[in-house]
Amino acid sequence: MKYKEIFKEGKIGNLTLKNRMVMCSLAMGVSDERQCIGEDFLSYLMERAKGGVGLIVLENTRVDDEHGVAAPRQASLAREEQIEPLAKAVEKIHKEGVKLFVQLHHPGRETFSNLNSNEPVWSSSNKACGVCQQETHEMTTAEVEQVIQKFINAAVRAQKAGVDGIELHGAHGYLISQFLSPYTNQRTDRFGGSFENRLQFVKEIIEGIKRECKNTLTLGIRLTVDELLDSNGIKEYLTLKDGVKVCKELEKLGLDFIDVSNGIYESFNSLSEPTTYPQGCRSQRIRAVKEAVNIPVIAVNMVKEPWFAQKMLEEGLVDFVGLGRAVVADPEWVNKAKEGREKEINRCISCTFCFETLVSDTIPGKGPVKCAVNPRAGRELRYQSYVKDGKGRTVVVVGAGVAGLEAARVLAEREFHVIVLEKEGKVGGQINIADKPPHKEKMDWLVDYELVQLKKLGVDIRVNIDADKELISSFKPYGIILATGGVPVKPQIPGMDLENALTFKEVLCEEKRLENVKAAVIGSGATGLETAEYLCNKGNDVTIIEMLDSIGEGVYVQHYLDAMDKLSHYPVTYKDKTKLLEIKKDAVILENVKTKKVEEYSVDYVVMAIGVHSVRDLEGTCKDICSNTIVIGDAKVVGRIEGAVRSGFEAGYFF
Repeated sequence: MKYKEIFKEGKIGNLTLKNRMVMCSLAMGVSDERQCIGEDFLSYLMERAKGGVGLIVLENTRVDDEHGVAAPRQASLAREEQIEPLAKAVEKIHKEGVKLFVQLHHPGRETFSNLNSNEPVWSSSNKACGVCQQETHEMTTAEVEQVIQKFINAAVRAQKAGVDGIELHGAHGYLISQFLSPYTNQRTDRFGGSFENRLQFVKEIIEGIKRECKNTLTLGIRLTVDELLDSNGIKEYLTLKDGVKVCKELEKLGLDFIDVSNGIYESFNSLSEPTTYPQGCRSQRIRAVKEAVNIPVIAVNMVKEPWFAQKMLEEGLVDFVGLGRAVVADPEWVNKAKEGREKEINRCISCTFCFETLVSDTIPGKGPVKCAVNPRAGRELRYQSYVKDGKGRTVVVVGAGVAGLEAARVLAEREFHVIVLEKEGKVGGQINIADKPPHKEKMDWLVDYELVQLKKLGVDIRVNIDADKELISSFKPYGIILATGGVPVKPQIPGMDLENALTFKEVLCEEKRLENVKAAVIGSGATGLETAEYLCNKGNDVTIIEMLDSIGEGVYVQHYLDAMDKLSHYPVTYKDKTKLLEIKKDAVILENVKTKKVEEYSVDYVVMAIGVHSVRDLEGTCKDICSNTIVIGDAKVVGRIEGAVRSGFEAGYFF
């Protein structure tokens, strides 16, 4: 077998797992209104159990309904009524030869008052979370003891449901992590002060679970071993040295495994790495733990591909490889690796849209997390097996960006005869621009996946084709999908027709190669920031000009932090509250939107990065040919990768 280390049996405590792949906890917000495992959640879990993992760790599961709520549809074991639905899930998952652990969780200060009795959020001390920024209550000693008992009670309920083990959530700055860290624990009672006292909270939880569960449950912890706060200017925090020391002490307390992680909300990109981070970016910290303990080590490590999981096991970096976002993107990840079908894996591109929608949708109670490359994730009941009723009828897809490719894939799965027409010489659409900034190569993975699937399904893809009425009509289509995408916006301002006035596409695709010149990037959205980094990397002197009050306004925080960190290594000039009035051959005319002061600013080139507008010129023509015409992707509404993929998926699914 190609990946023989992955598919060796492995032991955690007294449990034997069929392989070394673990589906790690990842909040999805698919519990029912009682925070139980209902049909939606069970369908989500079963696809991944059938997908081949050896162990599933259930999402961060609530132990406290009053002061420990992270999201309205978060799984919970705070009440007796939640035992039976979990027991049903355990039984079904066990039938697939898969073990199930429950991860017990309390968010502490990393949550919101409106979810927690509209009272200040509870923590080890009254230091507010720099991200959530909620008024924070330092728990009394009695309250700490109450929460310890709630962890123990939840573990007992889990045991009654028949789970195989418990993972305590001691990572990412949640409550257990808050007690362990000198950054968030300034208590003066027996739960604070010295290292030993800071360990007391989790120690009493472990001892209580072992006592009440009669030492029969496999018990471990997911642990932040380094809060990575040095770049924030914070001097006292849980460092890797401290984290390793914690691991050693927890081993002495009889834990069966350690699931290594890092970071807290205030170092968020380290716990949910964006696409620019490579596979293996956590290896140094994982190895430090592995070398210090004798119990099994599990870790996620930005693993996206089987060869890297195999490498981690071969090198002895871990005993079990954790998959998080990877199996949200493709529940069949492990099976495909086992069957030698790794090229068919829909690889997670680390776009962090799942975390973005966790914040924008799931925590406010608007719906489950969304995956950019897998529209079915968390919605398996809504989008069940494809109805194969195409009967060989022809559907023409005009445009081979990700929306068009995804529509073609789903239509072909449904047994339509699909013809894709693309005017460029290469499929991918906007991805062929998005992959150009430094470290954005993962963007290509989505197109690679689509092409493998379309070839397997026998889809007819024709490039360098200028689709017109005559050509489209010649196919006598049953339906037409118009996925013609968008083009960069070119504002109507004086000088836009000059040779030194370019779009981000012309620059990133090197239709005009810029090196060692002075360039002004107009717009500081995600595209503008990435274009600026690309130009800096080519040795250019870059100024970013933004009309809004601040640079990066509206950019999702993880992308903003990542981009600004990269740009901090270059001498970039930032001009916010500044409007572009005119482009000249060697300068731009700018106006401060607050003071109305006008200046001439010397530059060699101007790069427009202010957005994209839809291209749908063929809509009328297509509707004349066939009334069954649908417009999708950027051609319908300009958006991001997730919107394009979902638009294409739904067009194919409901066609």
